Amino acid sequence: MSLDISSSSSTAREIDAAKQTDYVAFLHRAPFALDALKIGFLPGFREDCSFQQSQFQGLEIPVGMLDNDFRNPDLTRYVDRFFEHEPRVGVIGDAYDPDDVDDYVAAAREIQASYPDAELVIVPKCREVIEMIPDDIVLGYSRGYADRLAHEFSEPTDWRGRRVHILGGSPPKQLDVIQQLTRPTLTDDPPADIVGVDWNGLHRGAQFGEFWTAAGWDDSGRDADHVTVRKTVRHSLGRLREFWQGHGVWPDSTPQDVGLDVGYEGPSSSDLDGAACTGCGTNVWRTPRGPFVAEYDTGDVCGYCSYDCYFSHRHRNNLEEIAGEKSVYFPPA
Repeated sequence: MSLDISSSSSTAREIDAAKQTDYVAFLHRAPFALDALKIGFLPGFREDCSFQQSQFQGLEIPVGMLDNDFRNPDLTRYVDRFFEHEPRVGVIGDAYDPDDVDDYVAAAREIQASYPDAELVIVPKCREVIEMIPDDIVLGYSRGYADRLAHEFSEPTDWRGRRVHILGGSPPKQLDVIQQLTRPTLTDDPPADIVGVDWNGLHRGAQFGEFWTAAGWDDSGRDADHVTVRKTVRHSLGRLREFWQGHGVWPDSTPQDVGLDVGYEGPSSSDLDGAACTGCGTNVWRTPRGPFVAEYDTGDVCGYCSYDCYFSHRHRNNLEEIAGEKSVYFPPA
């Protein structure tokens, strides 16, 4: 017998509010993190990684979420990294035993003293830990790649009434968790407040020419010469946003709405390492206008003697600028 019951209009509104997230995170490097930010995702990375944006001159991506290095946890190191990057969301670590909780809570309090608005997440790895974590700290529900998944040691009722971030798992699996934790029950349990979700599996499929859809992976663009890994990931991100919007999970506001944006100045002729036109080999400094310069998502900065050389080389090699028109310098006419 199912415990689900028909909900009243007030209960339905409560459930709708509970399942709508404050953010949907995507943890990856540039330029994929840049595209995710533009689409409305919260970008971030694990504490032992970075956006690897140093190859892209002038590109600054805000760190929205900082995950912990779960294979090599170190609370002191994580707190230091949090203070270094100042993310909006911090996944402090995995608490396997009740004896671990005090240390994780102490780390959260240290961060909160300087960043009171940060969303801090502790990930329970046993049932006893769930109720030991204070209510103002978000519970991390493990659903993706992990040695111990939340449903293996707990019941949905253990998470109800708490603020929850769902860590990993494909979107359909995450949606199933959201429904389990928010739908009405005969025992009138309060819904969990789903604060956020994250999943980083899009890039893995894109490497094989597949993009994500609600119906599964689609390889229809695999043999198209013009479809790059970046374009495939970006297409998947758009499909993922549509999926969450369709289920009422996508947040009302995204990082751009609260003023987070990308600072990017674009390339200039001073960024060139050589004088030869990338397209034809002509000395770019001996042309009437001087060099045309383009910065691509491969990290390469290329100089050209003319617009025609830029255009033909770009399309012949299926290149894509890191930030659209901002990434191309046109010399004065």
